[in-house]
Amino acid sequence: MYLRVAGGEFRGRKLRTVPGVGTRPLLGKVREAVFNILGPEIQGAQVWDLFAGTGASGIEALSRGAARVIFVEKANSALRVLRANLDELGLDLVAPGEKQRAIVLRGNAWEPQIIDPVTGEPFEGEPEPEMPPSFVFFDPPYAAVREDPTSTVDRLGKLLDRLAPAGRLVFHFPEGVLDEDDLAHLGVVDMRVWGSSAVAFIEGVGAEQSDDARLPEAE
Repeated sequence: MYLRVAGGEFRGRKLRTVPGVGTRPLLGKVREAVFNILGPEIQGAQVWDLFAGTGASGIEALSRGAARVIFVEKANSALRVLRANLDELGLDLVAPGEKQRAIVLRGNAWEPQIIDPVTGEPFEGEPEPEMPPSFVFFDPPYAAVREDPTSTVDRLGKLLDRLAPAGRLVFHFPEGVLDEDDLAHLGVVDMRVWGSSAVAFIEGVGAEQSDDARLPEAE
């Protein structure tokens, strides 16, 4: 089975997928809708793709002009596929004088390590302030969200504390497990549902709580 990049530089390119049901990447039409909602702000952005799996969300961000994506994944099977996808798109290469745009970290995506803003790697020794991401794609296993939605929401709060000002967290989870009221204390929440998939776009508590702060409808 293959996915395809929905837009940008690599539009139409195939992405390998991870065998089995342990990962649930955003499917093409949903991913395209999500990025249409986010709009051009993804260009030049620092992005985290947590529970990266195949890397579909982070690769989509790079295709649409993100400056750097840090992919965090723990499963060896997913890491192999993720690295293969980056290799086939040439995203594992670095031109002279340029910074690495795609960085793969094997680790706990529930609580990502503090990232060095220069190297994009976890700090060795005493951590210093990291470069906060403008966008975080958070796609934990459906089973984990269903089993303990309260802990999942607590983790969202911790991730929001690490976002850049006006940054957004894009949370993919099974429809029907959580609603906007469950997430409202975190900040400005705009939830969309596509079939069995729900996606919550969350801006932290520093965002202005008004209708103007809601994300535009997808075209």
